[in-house]
Amino acid sequence: MNNRPNRPRVQATAARRQGALPYLLFVVFLFLLSAQANAQGYGRGGEIQWERKRWAFDELPITLPAPVLEAGAEWGMWAKEHGYNLLLDKTQRVFIAVEKRDRTAAKQLKVIDDALEVIEELGLAEIIATTPQTHDGTERSTSRPMHTLPPSIVAAPGDSAGFPTDDPKKSWGRAAGMDPARIPTIAFVHDQETLDSLLQHWMTLRPELDWDRHVHEDLSSFISEDPLFAVIVTRKTKRKEWDLEHETAALLTRLMLKRAHGPLPKWIEAGLTWQVETRLFQSIWHFFARESRFVASSSHSGWEREVRSIARRRKQAIGLFEDAAEFDPKDWRDEDAFLAWGLMGVLKEELDGGLPLVLNRISLLRDAGARIEEPDGSWHYDTAYIPTVSEQYGVFADVLGEELEERALKSLKRGLKRTGEPR
Repeated sequence: MNNRPNRPRVQATAARRQGALPYLLFVVFLFLLSAQANAQGYGRGGEIQWERKRWAFDELPITLPAPVLEAGAEWGMWAKEHGYNLLLDKTQRVFIAVEKRDRTAAKQLKVIDDALEVIEELGLAEIIATTPQTHDGTERSTSRPMHTLPPSIVAAPGDSAGFPTDDPKKSWGRAAGMDPARIPTIAFVHDQETLDSLLQHWMTLRPELDWDRHVHEDLSSFISEDPLFAVIVTRKTKRKEWDLEHETAALLTRLMLKRAHGPLPKWIEAGLTWQVETRLFQSIWHFFARESRFVASSSHSGWEREVRSIARRRKQAIGLFEDAAEFDPKDWRDEDAFLAWGLMGVLKEELDGGLPLVLNRISLLRDAGARIEEPDGSWHYDTAYIPTVSEQYGVFADVLGEELEERALKSLKRGLKRTGEPR
C-alpha cells in the first residue's frame, strides 16, 4: 500500500526519458479500446462474435459447431434488422443478443462464464443414465424398480434415455425445451417494442407458436422453452427493484435446466436457480413470476437465517419435502421459497454428484405420465403435466433412503451458509 503513491511518478519519469513512449502508450490504449469495443458487441449489427473473431450471420464458417450455425441462422436476420449482434460465450454453449452499442455486453458475458462454471459444478445441465444408487454410493441391492417408474423407461447404463431421438414416442424433444445440443440465447432488449419484434420474428419462423397474448404485454422478462431463449427488458421496465447480473445468471440457469431436462417441478427449478444465485452473489434477486409488485430489500439476503428458524420450529421431519414442494411463484409464500432453496442445497449435498440422475428420473416420470393415448391409437403430450409430489419424493428416496427428511431437517437446523451450502 505504501508503494502505490510513488508508482505514477516513476512511470512519468520514465516517459520523459523516452519521448516515444507516450505515443506507444496511446497506440496500445487505442488497441485495447478497440478490443473492448469488439467484446462489448460493437459492430454493424447481424454479426456473430466469439472472442476476437467476427462473422456476418450469413457467412459463418462451416467449421463452427452445428448448433452455433443453426442458432446464428435463426437469430441473424432479426439481429441485423434491429442493430443487434450475437455474442458467443468462450465455451460456445450460450449466445447473448445485444444492441451493437450496448456497453454492458462484456460484463454480461463474464456473468455467463461464471454462472456456467457453477451450473457445471452443481451438475444442473448434465444428463446421465446409470444404475440407481443408495445414499452411501453403493448399487441398490433390491430388485424393486425405481419408484413408480415404468420398467420400459428405466435407463440402463449407457442408455440415452432423456435425450431427443428421431422417435417422438421416446422423447419430449424440443416441444418441452429438452435438447442437449441446443444453444440457449439471452436477448437484452431496451423496451417492449423490441421485445414484441423478437416474438413476432419467432412466430414467423414457427407459425405454431401461440405467443400473440405476449405481444404488447408489459413484460420485464420472457422465457421460452421452445425455441430455447430468454429476453430481459433492460431499460423501459416497470420493475423498481431488480439486478441485471442476477437476472442474467438466473435465466441462464433456467434455460440450461430446460435444455437438459425439460420442464421440472417449480420448487426444484426455483431452488436450483437460487442455489446458483447465492453461490455467485450470496443474495437473491430473481423472483420468477411473483405477482407482488413490491419486494422488500430485506428479502434479498438472510435466507439462511430464515431457513434455520423454520427448521428449528419444526417438531417433526415428516412433511418437510411436501412443504418445500408447495412453492408456487404465482401464489407466493416466503416460507415455501425459503424451504425450496434450503432443501435443494441439502439434497444436492446429500446426493454427492447424483443430482443429474435424480433430475433425469423426474424427467422420465414426466415423460411417461404426460403421454395421453387416444382410442384410435394416436397419442399426444400434456405439456403441463408434472409428476406428483409423492412421485418426486420417491425418486429422491430411492437414491437417498426413506429417512432423507430426518437428515435434511438436522442439516437445516445446523444452518446453511449464505451461499446455500450446508455447514
